[in-house]
Amino acid sequence: MKPSPFAVLMNILKNEGGPLALWKGSLPPLIGVGATVSIQFGVNENVKKAISKLNGGQKFAFKELFLSGWLAGFSNCIVSTPAEHFRIRMQTQSKENPIYKGSIDCMKKIYRSYGLKGVYKGVVPTIFRDSIGYGVYFSMYSTIMDWLAPGQTRREYSIPKIGVAGSVAGILFWLSIFPVDVVKTRIQTDSLDKPLYKGIVDCFKKTYHSNGLPGFFKGFLPCMLRAIPVNGVVFMLYEVLYRHLTAPSKFLQIA
Repeated sequence: MKPSPFAVLMNILKNEGGPLALWKGSLPPLIGVGATVSIQFGVNENVKKAISKLNGGQKFAFKELFLSGWLAGFSNCIVSTPAEHFRIRMQTQSKENPIYKGSIDCMKKIYRSYGLKGVYKGVVPTIFRDSIGYGVYFSMYSTIMDWLAPGQTRREYSIPKIGVAGSVAGILFWLSIFPVDVVKTRIQTDSLDKPLYKGIVDCFKKTYHSNGLPGFFKGFLPCMLRAIPVNGVVFMLYEVLYRHLTAPSKFLQIA
């Protein structure tokens, strides 16, 4: 019988050092999260501006919104790949015989022993996941906001509606690429010296042969539960900051 998310939580709390173990490996994503979010939203907005100039300021077509998100996700991989790789190494190492003393030590040892190839292990599935995923993410957010607030400008969007659109966009992001994320994680937890997987295709094949289709959806429920509040808040904060930075005098007019 496969352990439930609750059973995994209890096991971590009991055997890996209590509540603080839930934050094991958090330093790399904390370092990288500011950069990755800046890249995602920055590239997406700038590509949309470029497209707007080309199409004369007309309403964006879905394919244009998807392209903006696709390029945002692709650009994001330069930071997200090593940040997630280091996080996963820290989270999966044994407590009894740890290889790395901490996140910084993990970064140094992997780079010294394996160079950039080791640092960027899993870059191919990460590129695939982020480019497709963020294409869906940003295009669906804009599309959902058009449905929820037809005829309104960004400054007129209500915060609750932004939260709903962001949450749904986050769910659709993970629905579109979750199996690829599982493969990425398997590759990034694989041995650096004697890897089990030869590449993304080989990992897909071996995962399917070992676990069938359910093998590509391990951890799906916790991921979905996380996606709803996190992405709702991300878009709410982004839109508020956008209004503040582009029109400070209207900062409080967000309801």
